[in-house]
Amino acid sequence: MTVGWGIIGIGSIADKATAPHVQELPESELVAVVSRDQGRAGAFAQKHSARRAYTDYDEMLANPDVQVVAIHTPNSLHAEQAIAAARAGKHVLCDKPLATSVEGARRVVEECEKAGVKLGLNFMTRYPACFLEARRIIDAGEIGEIVLIQVEVSNGGSPLRNWRTDPELAGLGTINNIGVHAYDLLRFLLGAEVSEVSALSNVGRKKELEVMALSLLRFTNGTLAYVNANQAYPNNQPEIDIYGSTGRITASRVTRPWQDGEMRVLTQEGERVTRETSQDCYRRVIDDFNHAVLENREPHATGLDGLRSVQLTDAMARSAHEGETVEVKY
Repeated sequence: MTVGWGIIGIGSIADKATAPHVQELPESELVAVVSRDQGRAGAFAQKHSARRAYTDYDEMLANPDVQVVAIHTPNSLHAEQAIAAARAGKHVLCDKPLATSVEGARRVVEECEKAGVKLGLNFMTRYPACFLEARRIIDAGEIGEIVLIQVEVSNGGSPLRNWRTDPELAGLGTINNIGVHAYDLLRFLLGAEVSEVSALSNVGRKKELEVMALSLLRFTNGTLAYVNANQAYPNNQPEIDIYGSTGRITASRVTRPWQDGEMRVLTQEGERVTRETSQDCYRRVIDDFNHAVLENREPHATGLDGLRSVQLTDAMARSAHEGETVEVKY
């Protein structure tokens, strides 16, 4: 069986990652794409060998050959588009964030559950093999109890662009654009939720879109974490350090996609170093979602993960604006 995909929103990620991987994997096929501009939709469909190009989302949802909808539109549109897809009986792979409000994210999860469709999030940072191995190491207790994690995610001094500069469409700045991947990665590695957060941003308490967000997180298992998410300066260090009571994991140049780096694991038996890559992270996302549909199982990053992410970033934004540590409500 081949899974038929439709894409709404044909920006850079759809063009560079989703469409190519949908077409290259044997379990999937790109059936249709949607854009407001027929010329752009047609050109995208031709480039990626999609069967149909639409300007009307409802028309694509009515196509019985489309089984999965990949949503790559501005953040504020995600919730309603995901709900429409679910009501049409389509499985949903949604870009982050799932919604720009906790209420919206919860509605998406509820509607997908009601419709009996799969809901996955494009949290590609948890997919590289090194982080799957790091989770195994942590679960096996090879570096003891996890005490502290610190991580930097950055695309260098690259400013917010296009619709991401509009608060109504973006919701938040670099927190939604980049930071969410680090927060989700920490949740995945620890298998725990954040209980409280204290955040600062470059815009202080002003209601403006941030390009730097520094966050201190306390997890329900007691682990503390520090996250530097920014688009504020060049020569960044895309690294993660995981400190255990008996060892350490350090991974460099793999906290953003399309990078080649390494992972160092220090245990009581010594240190091992492996070359690692995040070049294939989007391919892994598509492959996992194909198999979630075919095998009738949950995807690796679920709708609940998307809801938890929005609940966390909502608390983070309140912390930055109010200048207080905020308890995360679930």
